[in-house]
Amino acid sequence: MAQEFSRVGEAARDSFEREGVICLRGVVGRQWLDCCREGLAQSIADPGPFFRDQTPEGSPARYIFDYWNWRNIPGFRKLVLESPFAEMIAALLEAERLYMLMDNWFMREAGATNGAPWHHDEPYFDFDGGRKCVLWFPLEAASRDEGLTFLGGSHRWERLYMPQNFREHRPFDGDLRDYHQIENFESYRDRYLSWEVEPGDCLVFDFRTLHRATNQKDPLSRTIHRMSLRFGDQDVIFKPRGAWTTETAEHLMALGQLPGMPLDCELLPLVYDRSSRCESGKSDPKKPHDS
Repeated sequence: MAQEFSRVGEAARDSFEREGVICLRGVVGRQWLDCCREGLAQSIADPGPFFRDQTPEGSPARYIFDYWNWRNIPGFRKLVLESPFAEMIAALLEAERLYMLMDNWFMREAGATNGAPWHHDEPYFDFDGGRKCVLWFPLEAASRDEGLTFLGGSHRWERLYMPQNFREHRPFDGDLRDYHQIENFESYRDRYLSWEVEPGDCLVFDFRTLHRATNQKDPLSRTIHRMSLRFGDQDVIFKPRGAWTTETAEHLMALGQLPGMPLDCELLPLVYDRSSRCESGKSDPKKPHDS
């Protein structure tokens, strides 16, 4: 049975190490949900440069998302720089320092017939080494069928699966010799993990934990909105992944991020530093230098 927790403690860390995903109940306060709702509405009304429409041809409803909006949208900025999530994730990963790698919202409209296929996040992003995880939470109640299904323990398989286009469910173009073909993983059904979640609950999962949108065939009965924040610890470096991440890699390099080096970029803020906390008695996240 899938475990769940109300705080990050030893039991939660043990479960996260074992399964690669945990459910935390009631940790996302109303003010942060409101920040997300306001920010998401602004982003939809005025999409940023990384807005993506993954709606397949012929679909009656959209599947869309946008990311790296936090510097331009006040609600997301407040979420990234002032929420307690960085400290919570740092405790889970036992990190000395923690960086926010990406803010990312998703929306699937009522009637949408597609969702994220089996994948894990690592091959989609230009970050390597260290510990990386995703904080995911719904903005409305979500049944198991409306949420995500995870393959417990898959983060420890020491293999990477081919990144693929979510609209077409086919691998991206580029050098994928080091990646395994994606499977349907039906033989691992006894390792599937999923949760029914309410606003205020969240899922935290490793960058290498395989997961998918649970419902892959039936049209959604209502529109759903999701928020995720991706984090990396002090040992993460910037490493351009391949042809499929050229746009994001070049964007970070234009902001001064050097390949093969630790994270040092205004778009990837340091949001938790244990040494600062120890000195001041409270968290003192580094402010981005774009103000």
